[in-house]
Amino acid sequence: MNQVTKFDGTHEDLIHDVSFNYYGNRLATCSSDQKIKIWDYNESQSIWESNISFKAHSCAVLKTSWAHPEYGQVLASCSFDRSVIIWEETYHDAGKKWIPVATLRDGGGTVQDVEFAPNHLGLRLAIVAADGQVKIYEAMDVTSLVHWALVDDFPVGNGGSKDEEGNHCLSWCTWKFASRPMMVVGCAKDHVAKIFRPDPNNKWQSCEVLGGHGGVVHDVSWAPNMGRSYHLIATACKDGHVRIFKLTDDTQGGAMSGVWSRKMFNVTCIADFPDHNAEVWRVEWNITGTILSSSGDDGKVRLWKATYTGDWKCMGVVSADEGPSAFQR
Repeated sequence: MNQVTKFDGTHEDLIHDVSFNYYGNRLATCSSDQKIKIWDYNESQSIWESNISFKAHSCAVLKTSWAHPEYGQVLASCSFDRSVIIWEETYHDAGKKWIPVATLRDGGGTVQDVEFAPNHLGLRLAIVAADGQVKIYEAMDVTSLVHWALVDDFPVGNGGSKDEEGNHCLSWCTWKFASRPMMVVGCAKDHVAKIFRPDPNNKWQSCEVLGGHGGVVHDVSWAPNMGRSYHLIATACKDGHVRIFKLTDDTQGGAMSGVWSRKMFNVTCIADFPDHNAEVWRVEWNITGTILSSSGDDGKVRLWKATYTGDWKCMGVVSADEGPSAFQR
């Protein structure tokens, strides 16, 4: 059964991001009204209920990210005010409350994306700002999230772009059997996404390039790997296209020999969809990395899935304006 639940976000301005927790039963929304709202799913009534709403930043809140639940109920948010705030849910006599336990200031401009690393890498947090710098922080003590250390800092492109074209985005590779941590970063005016990983000296280096975009890459998403022999990365682009890239081991490079190499994968664009006919802002994989969702300025969420022959097709469209009949195959 296909079910679409529609509810009023109750924000006073544009909603920039919606992020689910690890189990998919809680979500956080953030908005230009400077607030974050936490929602819990009521299974008995099949509705989303607002848990709490609080002012998070002094400017618009752009992104939120949940930490793995083994570290508790922890949320990170980033904003136009050049800061990242770590929030933790605590329990008081009056009920639950989210408190800011740490604030990370970035002097390089608006913090445009934030994402916790997969839990096998520890409690780490990657951020990217308008100046094109990626910074990775690590909690000094996972039982007390007050202190965070800057462990890595590297540029992603040819300088920052502090205008409307200066969008950066990132996504971690969650595969725990990778020889080194990896992430994909959308690189603003370069109109590409790049894969980064540490060299033998633990310095993050730019490696494979995901090209072919006709505009700024608004979002990237590295698919969870549930046993595939290859990786999948999706991109959302200003040119109105959703693209899926396939990464296979480069038998001539370092993938098979175990030696570090800038070229570890062969990159192939295996799908390119212009169906939105408008700017595409978000792409996100399901937990098994088999279904991709995308959303754009056409007001629709499109779901993509590979057929048994390996061809990617649109399996459904969700429209925000059509109520109970929003889902169409």
